[in-house]
Amino acid sequence: MRFSLYIGTNKYALSTEDDILKLSPVNFECQHKILIGNKDILRCTQIAYKKIFDKSIDKYNKNNPKKEIKSYYVKINESLKQSLATGILIKINEKNYKNLAEEKIIQLFLNQLKVINRLLKNFYIVSAILYFEKSLTLRIIGIPYVKDNSNELAVRISKSSCFTREKAEELRLKLQIQANKDFLKFFINKTKNILPDKKKIDIRQLGLFENYRENRI
Repeated sequence: MRFSLYIGTNKYALSTEDDILKLSPVNFECQHKILIGNKDILRCTQIAYKKIFDKSIDKYNKNNPKKEIKSYYVKINESLKQSLATGILIKINEKNYKNLAEEKIIQLFLNQLKVINRLLKNFYIVSAILYFEKSLTLRIIGIPYVKDNSNELAVRISKSSCFTREKAEELRLKLQIQANKDFLKFFINKTKNILPDKKKIDIRQLGLFENYRENRI
């Protein structure tokens, strides 16, 4: 079993609606299973924005009538320096996975989502879809945010506060440990054991976190 994690930052970010739509399940010609959300991932994103930010936006507008934000979703979508959402890609390459029980494969990836929810408290998962490609691929769309009562906008988009380099390293390590644990539990006679080594952690876009800055309202 080979485990890979990709976190969308900078040029890999989901900056606009078009970027999000590229991840629609209709664009992938393979079997898939929706674990969170539904096939209309753009609508799911819009609903999530209202759930996360509406109270904060209402309060901001009352205190700043001359700078009213009619739609935070539209504001971020039109921004050139902030992204609508962040993508996480988890790949597990096991060449004989088609011989494994599908319900156990699904449970393995549900456990990956539990790890993400546990570690990234301010990352709202909008969509998570498992694709049965050459490798097992989980495509996640989420909204990173920060709560800061000292700011005029008490809840706002913030990728930098959610995905620090240290947090990304911790996430990758714990996701791999969980995946390895579940493979041993579910398919012990059909997979090879992997011993995670923190010194060998390799996140493809990890270097993009260096010197990362974002504009704030």
